[in-house]
Amino acid sequence: MTPDAVGLTAKEAERVRQLCGREPNDLEWGLFGALWSEHCSYKSSKRVLAWLPKEGPQVVAGPGGNAGVVRLDDRMEVAFKVESHNHPSYVEPVQGAATGVGGIIRDIVAMGARPIALMDSLRFGLEGNGQRLRDGVVAGIGGYGNAIGVPTVGGEVYYGPGYAKNPLVNVLCVGVRQSKDAIVGASGARPGQMVYLLGQATGRDGIHGASLLASRDFSADDQDMRPTVQVGDPYTGKLLMEATLAAIETGGVAAVQDLGAAGLVSASSELAVQSQVGLELHLDQVPCRESAMSGYEIMMSETQERMLLVLNSAHGGEALAAISQWGLNATPIGRVTASGRYVLYFGEREVANLEASWLVDGCPLTPAGKDLVAPAFKPMRPSPGSMEEGVEEGFDAGALMAIASDPDCRERRPIFQRYDSMIQTATVWGPDHEVSVLTVDGSPWGLALAVSGIGRWAAVDAYAGGAAAVSVVVSRLATQGAVALGLTDGLNAGNPDKPEVKQAFEQMVLGIRDAARALDVPVTGGNVSFHNETDGAAIWPTPVIGGVGRHFHPTAPVADSLNRPDVTLLLINPALSPSLGGSVWERQHGVLTAYPRVRLSDLAHTVTWLGTAVSDVDADIRAVRAVADGGLWLALVKMWLASAPSVGMTVTLEAVHAMPRLLSEEAGQFLAAVATTRVEATLLQLQSNAIGCLVVGQGHDGDYLELQVGRPSRWTRRWSRSQMRAAWQSWEGDSGGSGTP
Repeated sequence: MTPDAVGLTAKEAERVRQLCGREPNDLEWGLFGALWSEHCSYKSSKRVLAWLPKEGPQVVAGPGGNAGVVRLDDRMEVAFKVESHNHPSYVEPVQGAATGVGGIIRDIVAMGARPIALMDSLRFGLEGNGQRLRDGVVAGIGGYGNAIGVPTVGGEVYYGPGYAKNPLVNVLCVGVRQSKDAIVGASGARPGQMVYLLGQATGRDGIHGASLLASRDFSADDQDMRPTVQVGDPYTGKLLMEATLAAIETGGVAAVQDLGAAGLVSASSELAVQSQVGLELHLDQVPCRESAMSGYEIMMSETQERMLLVLNSAHGGEALAAISQWGLNATPIGRVTASGRYVLYFGEREVANLEASWLVDGCPLTPAGKDLVAPAFKPMRPSPGSMEEGVEEGFDAGALMAIASDPDCRERRPIFQRYDSMIQTATVWGPDHEVSVLTVDGSPWGLALAVSGIGRWAAVDAYAGGAAAVSVVVSRLATQGAVALGLTDGLNAGNPDKPEVKQAFEQMVLGIRDAARALDVPVTGGNVSFHNETDGAAIWPTPVIGGVGRHFHPTAPVADSLNRPDVTLLLINPALSPSLGGSVWERQHGVLTAYPRVRLSDLAHTVTWLGTAVSDVDADIRAVRAVADGGLWLALVKMWLASAPSVGMTVTLEAVHAMPRLLSEEAGQFLAAVATTRVEATLLQLQSNAIGCLVVGQGHDGDYLELQVGRPSRWTRRWSRSQMRAAWQSWEGDSGGSGTP
């Protein structure tokens, strides 16, 4: 076997020979190919990811493990992470998405946490193959999540030309565990302990999925990659989840690692390195469901629903008994040694002998950029048909309705109604809201969850897009008065060997870093997906950020709609100079200019004030939404359509720059409905805290939304609820969509 057959470059192959001091055999070449792949080694991103803030008083476990863990209270901890399954979902959308869900669930279980919620972040093209891919992905996510019994409580979907052949399927999973003196993970194995493989019998599915599918660009001829996509079984996944958690509960599990990308070789070598031990594995002892499987096939297989356990001598028998109660067998396949060597046997024959650290940490890393300062902002010229000159040239009621019905803005119910959001009965707010709220059994506090990351924001200015994704997530948590505990990132980009892709990726991470620092939220882990590129066409750099917040009154969420009309509408922390950069409106007009840089210090100050202002269930703020895609206009539309049928709104704006004010998507703005009798007091609070604010309208009796532009009104347009709902729910015969309204 040649090194290039397993995805290694000539330089990497030479490094392997130097480490080994000899020519590796075919199996050893395969091991290096899998672990040194982009997907497993993070060779193009590891040094860049080191820039992110990772520490905080609430952080229990940061990057490097199966998932990040943060402290909810003195008794409960929260494990969470986002993962991608982009390439498999293009080749085989149903199974690619389903196994992505299964894999991220196992990551959470491997931290000893019970999964309680899923969220998805999806990207597709609008033409041709996009709808087929989307429908298959949605079927896969819903089918696996519903069957395994973990609710999908929220998410998002966006569209763009770069996603037509490069769909993005990022899934966030959240789990909870009780705080203990000794928490299980991959670092607890000790010499003399036995290694067990639990779950499905190993087959030939998914071989080289990490090295030859997830770590390369696509071409027009991709059907040859179909065999590298794994097949998921949520029913076995449910048994595996329960059996693993039951075994951990006995105290008999010293270490645990799930088998995901690169299968057994990745799980076992990473466990050895994290525990600083050696391993001896007997491949002929691995249960196989296909005959005559070679040691190479056994190590490279990515068969799903498998877990690697190391049991201790004190309670290992109890752990095995707990596993058997779920109808599964744990098969001993090796033992832990003190040598640091990674030795594989097939029968009596030694078939591989390496240092585990060579596989996990030996891959040469790509240097990171040296300039850690935010790149200079270069304002773009106004796009064709710009509305920057004022209402005379810009006010367009038809354009507003086009925003409401745009694929990036319209209602997502046709997708999320296919997900079970209520199973486990902890969901207070589900996918029909922009932030999900859950109760947590065993804690007086709950969780607020949000996910965001819009590629068109990063298309021109990746730094601004990264900062905006963090800002929107933290803003959405703040609308619930929730304290942000941690972030997880899913970073999606094209071929990192191309200078423009590498530069955009680094700028995206810098934006995330600066926003996380300014908002004082650690990034506890995540995922990088490169090579989202087909026939030389790459996706927009797309940062997906998931956030977890401590919710102080989860059974009484802060409203995002109105049940009575006696309110005044405020735009809090408004854009100082509203820009259409990166907006839906710009994309509709065939051009994107630079997304506005988030005013991070202003946002941090506003988030602190808002969290306090809405924390009281009798607060003056009756309802609040964070402004994001579709700008203030879409926030108004969604707040109104979710309100009581008898409640209307009258929106009043100054004539100058009315449309940019409505359609600017600058992060950090909030639409708040304040009790009319308390408006003056609220405005004084904002003024005393040096937070900007604009009065933009009033509630009223009557089932219509009225927009008045100019004072006195020079242009007026009124929409009935049925007119607006028809636009917002318009799918034009389309059958899909996803996320939150």
